[in-house]
Amino acid sequence: MSNGSVKLAPLVISMSLISCIAATLMAWAYIVTKAPIAAAQQKKTNEALGQVLPEFDNQPAEESVQSGNVTFYKARKNGLLVGFVGETISYTGYSGPITVLAGLNLDGTITTVLVTKQTETPGLGTVVCGRVREKTLSKLLSGKKETGLPPNRILDQFSGMSVKAGDAPWTVKKDGGTLDAISGATITSRAVGDAVFMIAEAFTQQRDTLVQEIKP
Repeated sequence: MSNGSVKLAPLVISMSLISCIAATLMAWAYIVTKAPIAAAQQKKTNEALGQVLPEFDNQPAEESVQSGNVTFYKARKNGLLVGFVGETISYTGYSGPITVLAGLNLDGTITTVLVTKQTETPGLGTVVCGRVREKTLSKLLSGKKETGLPPNRILDQFSGMSVKAGDAPWTVKKDGGTLDAISGATITSRAVGDAVFMIAEAFTQQRDTLVQEIKP
């Protein structure tokens, strides 16, 4: 064995030991943090669901049903179904994917729409997606505390809408449809409309299965 090989051997052994230790620490960290991360994510999901559902006393995130690209969560009160939330991702946003939640009554009528994840352009696409409470002098002087979700004319336009079998996808007025859009953020407006329609259409297709009562 050459002197070079003799000198190199301890280095190889040391690097191998370091790699093994690092891998062990990473595996340990994953195991230790897996449960807290999952719990935090579930809490975040439940909080978002609570914003688009009527009062419920179950854990909707634990009662999910997959239908194509849409995940439905069942909300119950005293064991009875009171509503659903559909969640899907539109990949046609201007800057990236947009995650949308839509609350639905048992008949498929949309109640509330909420965007939970997006990377759209500030001041344009974010106006389509965000629910930001407007602060005005008159509101500040009145001293009244506003509750509930802040309004958003693009997201709120879906309230009361539903999809019947065979309905064509919803489109914005610029494309000959009926949906409002934000000027300068038409792409984002289209993406949100597509996502909400996808949720409503999937519910219509799967309604009989979704509303079938199966005790949790």
